[in-house]
Amino acid sequence: MLYKLVPLLLVAAAWAAPAQSATPDSVYDFTPDLAEFYSRVSDYINSATDKSAACDVSAVSLPPEASGLPSPNATLKYVLLGTGTQNYTCVDSTESTEPKAAGAVANLYDASCLAANYPDLLLLVTKIALNQRLVTAAMSVLPPSNINLLGHHYFSDKTTAVFDLDTTPDRQFGVALSNKVAQTPPPADAVRGPNNEGNGAVDWLYLKAIDGTTGGYKSIYRVNTAGGKPPETCAGMLADFTVDYSANYFLYA
Repeated sequence: MLYKLVPLLLVAAAWAAPAQSATPDSVYDFTPDLAEFYSRVSDYINSATDKSAACDVSAVSLPPEASGLPSPNATLKYVLLGTGTQNYTCVDSTESTEPKAAGAVANLYDASCLAANYPDLLLLVTKIALNQRLVTAAMSVLPPSNINLLGHHYFSDKTTAVFDLDTTPDRQFGVALSNKVAQTPPPADAVRGPNNEGNGAVDWLYLKAIDGTTGGYKSIYRVNTAGGKPPETCAGMLADFTVDYSANYFLYA
């Protein structure tokens, strides 16, 4: 698959004005992160010689901080940006009770091209997606990078994480059913929450595909997490609550 990246980035740069407009970017407040994003886009446009770029992820690897997780033993197929919520429950609202994880819900956007060609933009877009709290927006294209919605992430039961890439009759890219096998803490400088305010980033994960998976997927890695961690206790919390997060998911097949 070939993406015309530089024309795409030109469109993004054209949306850089602080004043909001009728474009999808009107959902954003203009922030220093966005300013940095557009500045980097401008640099890439000015330095580009080849005006198109292939979304070849064959040379893309997991971040070094993922060394605490089992090494991949399959071929990387997609790099996704997930933006949504980590879900939690509390049996009461006291300091003696800890929140319990109750799955997650997220939109999955195809960030393979960014990962292959502009990995620094991949990380920046992950941060922007969290800061702008677009977790409830069912957007088919995610600004400011204009990457396409590829699927949805949710849990089918308490332990089975689903990555559903069969979004429409003509977009059938498989469904990965997976269980968590290993986890490692996020880096110390991981974004704690929107605007770097919150309880911290959720762990990085290695998930193994299980029976029922279609599309040949073998494993999924959740890395570059931002936000999503609950408070330490249930004091003052509702019985069910959510915490905004974003992350990159590396899907291997």
